[in-house]
Amino acid sequence: MSKEYRIILLSFGFAFIAAFPVFAEASPDSGNDQIINTINSVNKKLADCTNKGDIECAAMYYTENAIYKGPNMKPLVGRDEIKAGMVDDGATLLTLQSDQIEAFGNSANELGTYKTTRRDGEQLDIGSYVVVWKKNG
Repeated sequence: MSKEYRIILLSFGFAFIAAFPVFAEASPDSGNDQIINTINSVNKKLADCTNKGDIECAAMYYTENAIYKGPNMKPLVGRDEIKAGMVDDGATLLTLQSDQIEAFGNSANELGTYKTTRRDGEQLDIGSYVVVWKKNG
């Protein structure tokens, strides 16, 4: 039986166009390398959802009680509120890069950087993010 990791807190250091979530599945006896590989894999899947403009796909990665804390905005609480705050402008691509992932029992912390670009290659934004993961199940 697999365990799920889901975002419970997501915070960005700089302005960001769209909210995004992550969850990862790992077996109960997985080591840190498995958790790190899974988080990186899910980040790629999440970017793919976002880059396709598939808000339904992106929203499923948040827990029901997740908190999204973006710059210059009130926190969005819960999957539905986060989903309602997502924007698909059709012109933006997202790249995620995990810079540090630390696992602690049933939780993990991810520090990373993101970049948004237009489809023509023009860079729009670059910044940092923090994700707190919680194992569910």
